[in-house]
Amino acid sequence: MLRYMVKDATWVPGLREAKKEYKRKRILKAAIKLFTKKGFDQTSIADITLCAKVAKGTFYSFFKKKGDVLLYFVDTEIETCRQEIQSSVSSKVRIIDQLELLILAYLKYIFRNKEFARVLAKERFETIGTRNNKNELRMIKSISQLIDQAKERKEIKKSVDSRCMADMIFAIYTMYVIYWLNGFIKSKNECVRRIKEVVLLIFEGVGAD
Repeated sequence: MLRYMVKDATWVPGLREAKKEYKRKRILKAAIKLFTKKGFDQTSIADITLCAKVAKGTFYSFFKKKGDVLLYFVDTEIETCRQEIQSSVSSKVRIIDQLELLILAYLKYIFRNKEFARVLAKERFETIGTRNNKNELRMIKSISQLIDQAKERKEIKKSVDSRCMADMIFAIYTMYVIYWLNGFIKSKNECVRRIKEVVLLIFEGVGAD
């Protein structure tokens, strides 16, 4: 059956793309496994291709360097969970509850376990503030939109700069994620709780009259 299907010119390109995506996912899976086990710096591209059972040329057809594998992972995970995040957040009315769900989703999908999270954080945090970190920009934009909606509900003063406040909340989120990674905070749930506490303190100063 496969022999006859391959002759269909409209079907072959789809098969080719499926094969490419399969190889990309194999490389990603192998890289994450090795980064978690050996560390990012100790893992070479040769290690990744050997584990994924692909040629070095195949790796470079998808990624320019090791760090790009991590960027691809983050972008893929965020895209996967985007619908769940939007659905969960829209089910809550108060902005503090919306922010809590947003942060929980990021921790659930991106920082799945502490070992891999350390590797990812080291690579990603180096780009924070450069405006080249897609994850940072996407999260700040989501927070800013929630703040705008809260203004319309009169939870927050209209005069508050949404982007400035979103930057502040993102900075708090980043700080507590680092605390969790370094062991100062013991669990993701405690991390989210501490972030919520600090953000609530901020809201007390910017709440609508």
